Amino acid sequence: MSVASLSLRNFSAFREAEFEFSPGLNVLIGANATGKSHAMKLIYSILKIKSAGVNGAVAEPPSGEMTTLKLQEKLQRVFRPEDGRIGRLVTRAQGRNHAEIGLKWREKEFSFNFSTLDKLTVERDTLPAVESCLFMPTRELLSMYPGFIAAYEGRELEFDDTYYDLSLALSATPLRGPRLASAAELLEPLERAVLRKVVLKGGRFYLAAKGEGVMEASLAAEGLRKVASLMHLIANGSLAKAGVLFWDEPETNLNPRLATVIARLLMKLAGAGVQLFVATHDYLLSNEFSLAAEYQTDEGKASRPRFFCLSRAKLNAPIQIATGGTLAEVPDNPILQEFAAHYDREQNLFYGRESAEPRERKSK
Repeated sequence: MSVASLSLRNFSAFREAEFEFSPGLNVLIGANATGKSHAMKLIYSILKIKSAGVNGAVAEPPSGEMTTLKLQEKLQRVFRPEDGRIGRLVTRAQGRNHAEIGLKWREKEFSFNFSTLDKLTVERDTLPAVESCLFMPTRELLSMYPGFIAAYEGRELEFDDTYYDLSLALSATPLRGPRLASAAELLEPLERAVLRKVVLKGGRFYLAAKGEGVMEASLAAEGLRKVASLMHLIANGSLAKAGVLFWDEPETNLNPRLATVIARLLMKLAGAGVQLFVATHDYLLSNEFSLAAEYQTDEGKASRPRFFCLSRAKLNAPIQIATGGTLAEVPDNPILQEFAAHYDREQNLFYGRESAEPRERKSK
């Protein structure tokens, strides 16, 4: 199953927006506070209430009133609004207002609305069970894993539910038999480039990195821990074909070599049947995706990247969405704009001009 589209009305900073997704790789770019993470967390919340359990054990999907209760609770736990009031996710307006959400795939649809008074109503629910659904937040979790599940369940922690869900997925035991052989194909490029093995033992993760022997995950570089998390999720079947993966800023604390490895692995995952949603500010990562699409490499053909540039004219203005099959097709790309500005600053310094500001910025 893959998500075909998302429609938003009066949700968060979105006054009215439509997304038409690729069944493979979807890349969200844009400045901070343009709704990238909110859009991904919203889709995740809907899919997660009916997703498969740990190690692929499919639970009976909730329906009717139970769906409404589970969705409201999931939105509260993922977005963590003050006092658990999901009405705070409704776009600010004078008087009362409603957010309207629609999610579609094939002939299926899930739609609901909720008001500033926190009343949530499911209007249409034909959502089947999802094979697997994972959200990888910006902060890595391996170093926090020891005791995290028990602490989250027993105390009030300042982490949203994406961290808890990911911890449960990481706790699953490794695959065996044919499913392990299938996962091994996806693991091979990461093992060759970065790590030989990821082990969960005694409630702690250990990494066997090339040239460094075995070490506790907490002692490894953060970039390695992020790669190790992805490897373990593939190895234990939590990230499976026909599943959906959301990754918020995978480039955080990754060196450029790892960023290119991750880009190629994500395209390979998309080609293998995993639908991916990636929010990024990184030039190298996004450009790797774009080049594969532009030059129609095997990875580009298989992953079918689609780019979404989210922007707003000013703070509190409605968010606008531009879509393209490559970065060149997306106008107002903030990543490329800043690299062009950086080049202008370099040229100004090289030629000894009085100011290092780009010419077009000085003229304003």
